[in-house]
Amino acid sequence: PVLAVMAYLMIGDRTPVFELWAAEDKVGQVADDLLTGKIDQPPAWAIEDGQQLISAMQTNVYRHADDYNRWMRLSELFLSLEATDSALEALSRAYRLSPDNEEIATTYAQISFFANKGQLDDNSRRVLEAVLAKNPQHEGAQMLMAMGEARSSNFDQAQGWIKRLRASIAAKPGDHTQALASLDELSANVTTQQQQASEGIDVTITINASLLPLVKGDDVLFVAIRDVKGGPPFAAKRLPISVIKQGEVNISLSDLDAMMPTRTLKSARADKIQLAVIARISHSGNASAESGDLSGNPVVISAEQNQVNVDINQQVP
Repeated sequence: PVLAVMAYLMIGDRTPVFELWAAEDKVGQVADDLLTGKIDQPPAWAIEDGQQLISAMQTNVYRHADDYNRWMRLSELFLSLEATDSALEALSRAYRLSPDNEEIATTYAQISFFANKGQLDDNSRRVLEAVLAKNPQHEGAQMLMAMGEARSSNFDQAQGWIKRLRASIAAKPGDHTQALASLDELSANVTTQQQQASEGIDVTITINASLLPLVKGDDVLFVAIRDVKGGPPFAAKRLPISVIKQGEVNISLSDLDAMMPTRTLKSARADKIQLAVIARISHSGNASAESGDLSGNPVVISAEQNQVNVDINQQVP
């Protein structure tokens, strides 16, 4: 052991350690002041080497791993750097440490909501429901629920949240004309989306039982409707594999899922284009098929057909 330690000291590359010590010496106190709210902005000299400050802040947070405020402030740093995944990880730590903190909970749900392109995943939905269980009038949580339900095509639920939020705002003293007008506009948009969805195609996707063991937790489901001759899809969705329950999922594709505003299902059917529905489970998350992905044969649909079944029954060689 002694010889091993001597060898490490003689030949080991300790540059990262020295760099961390240097960062601690230079900006360690600044990092602590930022994470404890003593200052809102670092002095100019402290950000001459931004990486040093980031390293010092990360080290500080892990040193005080049970302080949810430090995790919250670290998430703000990552958000300012557009490092959304790291911000979400920091927020999840803060939420686990202080699940009753409404600010942390709603911020966590909000960032997760927008990171998922307006989708409420199971985790963010659970966080919002916990907030609303304790504070049914929480306007931020109600708005996220309304937008999330609309994005998930749960239009009646979305309208219900909008109605509750509108009543809550209208009951408060003061002039809320602008806020109420915005909610009315949102309600009208949801009504329009519901009409468009009703003109779409319902797709039932089933995974062959023999392929279920090949499905991984971080896989992505792609569903699209395209011209049988090829080209960009008229409607497409990219969904987490968690939407599939017991090997099956029902999905609606409509003009709400158009890739381009001028290339829609409605226009394709008006032009009597022969359409096909495709479904694929991607291990990499890439839109293009890759070896190992799971897929089904394209299912051709008639001009009047509004429901189709797709069986994912093969693996891309």
